[in-house]
Amino acid sequence: MKPYLTLMPRVLRLDPAVFREIRDAGLALWACVVNVALFGLFYGLSAVHFSGRMLDTANPETGAAFNPLAVVLVGVSVAFLMHGGGALFIWVFCRGMGGTQHFMGPYLNLGVAAIALWPLAPALGAIQSGQASIVMQFWAVFATLYGAAVAYVAVREVAGLSDVKMAAAAAATVGYVGCFLYLWL
Repeated sequence: MKPYLTLMPRVLRLDPAVFREIRDAGLALWACVVNVALFGLFYGLSAVHFSGRMLDTANPETGAAFNPLAVVLVGVSVAFLMHGGGALFIWVFCRGMGGTQHFMGPYLNLGVAAIALWPLAPALGAIQSGQASIVMQFWAVFATLYGAAVAYVAVREVAGLSDVKMAAAAAATVGYVGCFLYLWL
């Protein structure tokens, strides 16, 4: 636990060397799982908090009762799904630019970097429930940009790309994922 608590502040300070130390200490998988799971837990709890009243008054004809635990578990599942999809997209574009051929490096580093997204979870819950104030929306933008900066440093460290190639891979990933989100919404 102590190495985790000493290494994660360095992740949040955008220190690229910390990712190699995490990997060399054999903590990458553990930190990845913890950070993504906690993000999902925070997101699920936020969804329960902001959407609980709406879900509690759902259509009684369906026979389904509001189960906060199920919402929280879905939040954790969604976090791992989004992490895996995001890692796959960034890995594809990094590999296309001549970066690492191994998927697990970007996957693990992106998961470690998920700690920077923890402050985004309450904003997502509020926005999705329609209860986000303008302050919460600005907070979501700020948290997203900060999380993206930490993720950029994490993936650049393992991909072995120059700044120009990494910026191109990141831009391609954001554009591609943005198109998917546009079609989804």
